[in-house]
Amino acid sequence: MTSDPTPEADEDGAPETTRVAEMTWREIETALERTTTLLVPVGSTEQHGTHMPLGVDVFMPEAIGELIAERSPALLAPPIWYGVSPHHTFKPGTFTVSTETFQRYVFDVCASAADWGIENVLLLNGHYLAQDPELEVVVRELRTERDVEAFHVPLVNLFGDVAEEIRTGDVSFHASEFETSIMLDLFPELVDMDAAEAVEPPEESLALTDYDALGDNEVGWALTAADMAELTPAGNIGDPTVATEEKGEALVEAAVAGVCELVDELESGE
Repeated sequence: MTSDPTPEADEDGAPETTRVAEMTWREIETALERTTTLLVPVGSTEQHGTHMPLGVDVFMPEAIGELIAERSPALLAPPIWYGVSPHHTFKPGTFTVSTETFQRYVFDVCASAADWGIENVLLLNGHYLAQDPELEVVVRELRTERDVEAFHVPLVNLFGDVAEEIRTGDVSFHASEFETSIMLDLFPELVDMDAAEAVEPPEESLALTDYDALGDNEVGWALTAADMAELTPAGNIGDPTVATEEKGEALVEAAVAGVCELVDELESGE
């Protein structure tokens, strides 16, 4: 007799997993009686310095999405691994796609979910800042063309207040204090702190711009691969050596709590 591969259900008849990829279509059908909200981790596969792997921008939002789904009725979609990362192609291993390809792909993924009953989509963006503009457009198109309650959720916005309180480094722009701390909390086995090194950007940036994730970036701007190669031989900008698991735990909790509040309001119809 073969074993039943179907996940066990809880007392309400819902499967224990919230991961769409691990569920059957019948389990999805049952889950849609409880929720119409889908979390979609969106990231990029790109260099993250000498101390962290290429998948950071996907590992973070997917793990945070799983924690959100444990506390709320939302379902968790498979992540989107490839993003808009032309500025990181100065190091091997980075993948990048065009803005047009990325936007159409993310839109189609979410639109297909709407076809089977999803009404609310939260794009959990682990490649924040760099592909914020693309996802803002996707959200607008999902709302106007498919009547989906779509939201762009950049992680840095969710934990920004906490980050300001607990930070000890002056600059954290890429693969530094914030991202490294989160990875130390969620995936410590993937972080090599012995290989981490501080890379300070120029003291002055152009007016209305800043080399810090929480800085005074009053205008939209972008770095090229040539810019990044000149700024950072290691790949990171800022000081990852001040990262700690405790800081990461605080940042993750802030992100999870914020999204759970939004999901609860969406599900209650408020």
